[in-house]
Amino acid sequence: MTLYTYCISFRIADRTVNGRTYDERRQSLIAAVRGNNGFWDGTTSLLLVESTLDTNALTKRASAGLSAEYDQLVVFDPGDMSMGHFGKVPNLDVLKSFFRHAYAVVA
Repeated sequence: MTLYTYCISFRIADRTVNGRTYDERRQSLIAAVRGNNGFWDGTTSLLLVESTLDTNALTKRASAGLSAEYDQLVVFDPGDMSMGHFGKVPNLDVLKSFFRHAYAVVA
């Protein structure tokens, strides 16, 4: 079983969306990616995570509780330079230029 290391950057709008608060959406993101492997959440909007999921699958799982209209999520694997994204990510073409593979997750 291969274990991948991911950097997850996110911005969650400080508002209630579909009945879910900022804190509820942030906790759903953390619960979705936190497993029994490595996990670090020492800053407000960056997570370091180890997972057996590929980039696309981890992005889908991480974004499940977020709002495509108000929240943003970027998941990348520095090992193979793949990146997944969700929501309205600004300057997406520039961001994608740093990666070999980019996957969009649509709500």
